[in-house]
Formats: sequence, C-alpha cells, structure tokens
Amino acid sequence: MLCAMRKLLIGLLLLALFLVGGWLWIRGPIAETTTAALRAYPIYSVVRTRNESILRSAHAGVSGSNRLIHRTDLAGPRDRWVTTPNNDTLYSSAFLDLASGPVELTIPKGDGRYFSVAVMDFRSDNNFVLRETDGDGKIRLEFGDGKTGALPPAADGTRRYAVSTNEAWLLIRTLVDGAEDLPAARAVQQGFVLGVPPASVRPPREAVVLPVLPGPDMLLRRTNPVVAENPHLQDKSLASTGYGLGPDAFDNLPLWRQWLWRALLPRIYERMKEGISAGSRITGDGWSKSPAGIGTAEASDAVRAGVALGGLAALPVTEAVYWSATQDSSRQELDGAKSYALTIPAHVPVDAFWSISMYERLPDGRLFYVENPINRYAVGNRTPGLKKAADGSLTLVMSPTDPGPEANWLPTPPKAQFTLIFRGYRPQAPIRSGEWRLPLVERDEP
Repeated sequence: MLCAMRKLLIGLLLLALFLVGGWLWIRGPIAETTTAALRAYPIYSVVRTRNESILRSAHAGVSGSNRLIHRTDLAGPRDRWVTTPNNDTLYSSAFLDLASGPVELTIPKGDGRYFSVAVMDFRSDNNFVLRETDGDGKIRLEFGDGKTGALPPAADGTRRYAVSTNEAWLLIRTLVDGAEDLPAARAVQQGFVLGVPPASVRPPREAVVLPVLPGPDMLLRRTNPVVAENPHLQDKSLASTGYGLGPDAFDNLPLWRQWLWRALLPRIYERMKEGISAGSRITGDGWSKSPAGIGTAEASDAVRAGVALGGLAALPVTEAVYWSATQDSSRQELDGAKSYALTIPAHVPVDAFWSISMYERLPDGRLFYVENPINRYAVGNRTPGLKKAADGSLTLVMSPTDPGPEANWLPTPPKAQFTLIFRGYRPQAPIRSGEWRLPLVERDEP
C-alpha cells in the first residue's frame, strides 16, 4: 500500500513538472503570437478600408488609387465605410500609393472654418495633421521610408512632407454648420485637389472584399505584403509567428503554430472589442479617457489595434479627444429601450467645436449611426434649435420615443445597446489633462 502511494505521488509530481514545463515553454509563443496579431490588425484594417474604396471606384469605372473622393453629404446610418463616423464634417478621402513617386495636394485658403488634413501611414498612425491655418498652397507628399513629417522645401518652394510607409491614407475633415451651411462647406471641400505626376502613376492594387475580423491565414496574407514593402515595420523577433514572412506564411507554419493562432486570435479580438466599453467602466464618471498615444506612433500595440477596430482614423489628442460612455450612473449598460439624461455644462473648453454622437454597437465591435424619426445622430455646440437652461447648460434627453417639444431629443436605437461618443476638437488643456470632465449619464426612472 505504501509503495503504491509512493508511486502515485511520484507520478503526480512528474505530471506537475511536465505541465509546468509545458506552460513555461508555450508562454513565449503565446506572447509572440499575441504581439504579432496586435501589430498586424491595424495594417489589415487599413488595407481592408483601402480595398473597399478601390472597389467602389472600380464600380464607377475609375481607378481608386491616388484619387481624392469628396463625400458631399454628412455621414448617416447608411455610411459604413469606416467605423464611428462623425456627423459634423464632410469627409474627403484618398488612398495614396507613393511607391513610384510623390503626389501633390492643393489646400485651399478656405473661409475660416475648421478643417484638418490628416495623413496616416498604413499602420494607421497620423504622420502629421495640417489645419486651416496651413492652407492656400500645395504640399508634396513623399515616401519617407520610415521617416515622417516636414522636409526641406522643394526648389520651387513647395512644402514637402514625408510619410513613413509607401502607401498612405489621406483623410480631410471639413466642418459643416448645419444644412444651410452645406453649400459653403462643399465649396471649401472642392478646393482640395490631388495632383499625381505621370511618373508617380502605377497600376492599381488588387482589391477584394475582406472580413472585419479575419482568420489568421487572411490576417497574415493581407498584412505581410505591406510589411515586406516597408522594412521599418519588420520585426525579426516575430518571424516564428509568420509575421512579415510573405502572403503564404501561415500555410508554412508548423501545425502547432497554426493551432496556437486559431486558439488565440478569437480571444484577442474579444479584448479588442471590449476596449471602448472597458475604458468607460474604469473611470468614476463613466466616460473613458483618450488612450495614451492614440492616433500616433507612440500608441501601444494594444491601443492601436483596439482603435483600428472601434475607431479607425482617430486623430491625435492635440487635434481631438474621443470619450465614450457605455453605462449610466448606476453602472447599467446603456439600453436603447430606456430613457436617459445628460447635462452638459455651459462652457466646454475646446478651441474648435464639440459634439456627442449616438451609435449602436455591432457584434464585431464597430459603431454606426441608426435611423431615427428626426434624422438626428449627434448634438453639439452648433446644433440649431436646442433649448438651454438659464446658466447656459444643455440637457440632452436620450430615449426611443419623442419626449416632447421642450426637450433636446437625441433618439436611441430602441432594440440595441448603444454607445455615446464625445468629440472635442482642438481641446484646451483642461480637457487634455482630465481636469474638465463630462457628468454621468442619468437614467430616467418611469
């Protein structure tokens, strides 16, 4: 009996040593695969968005590369080309291919209204953002092979800017002050003109429809060609995962590596989807904070991947802050079937404008506007007809049904949970530091 017990204990000890040793061995590959996935997803997301743009252009019979497309209406529920659109500005977008040479963008002088010209590399980082004060002239956009920002002017005086990757995403936002302002805003928008010298023209990229959340084989297949063309994105420490090793890298991995990718990627996506809601739940006022480095090369891999899924093309905090709310003051999820109130103080410390948008949450983690009876998807400091209190504060009523003519109504999606996004453009120091915050969202009890 004693001998049998000794053998059992020895067996259990050996099993424990085997399990501990196995965990210590697999821990490294798990960390490598997680890092590779977080590095790859922002690149994949930009490629996916580029592909959709090229496909839309192809259906219109024109090339989609190096072509500036002006969207002349404000975003609404049918606009799902990029997650979390705003309803304050007209968008102008171009996917630039700089591999054969530079392109030139004419920036209009404008009429004093807000606009921003963001140039993002294919990792989704804003390499630089130009403003209306930078208008009235041409800029030359060049492949910087890892370098970004202003370069010495050209011989003819043209301003030059380097983009770190050989492809880039140009996204222009032009402010609109209500429906009556649309013609004037469109006139400014049309002043943005993209010029492509003959030497910079190259055949368009292949474009296919891609899923929002791809499997590991598709993720690497679409990411790795971008990494191969941009050496500064390569990372030899991740080669064992297939990252950066070519479009067929996943198929060439050992079977246990393929299994590890398939086991980990869904969990990584879940954490990315939880990014917005998790950020709002850890603060005392129910509003998230702008993640460190958002929209820039200083962001962590996790922040960059989460933003690529839930808020692709976010601007850096020097240009805009984005706060989200997913729960009310009692820590209950915001439910479109319920009614809520939010009182915004009279003074919001921004130099440009602010707004609060209402979005439904899709299962894949993206946010979009929803149809409603009054076609109101956002409320801000420029929304006409709002009723303010004597102290200048503004109370929004968020509900699925009309609360009456005296209320400032922002309709909710009646059959879905929703997320509120606060945008503050050109935020002043109190917002950037967190000294100024929005109050809690209060649920109206029946």
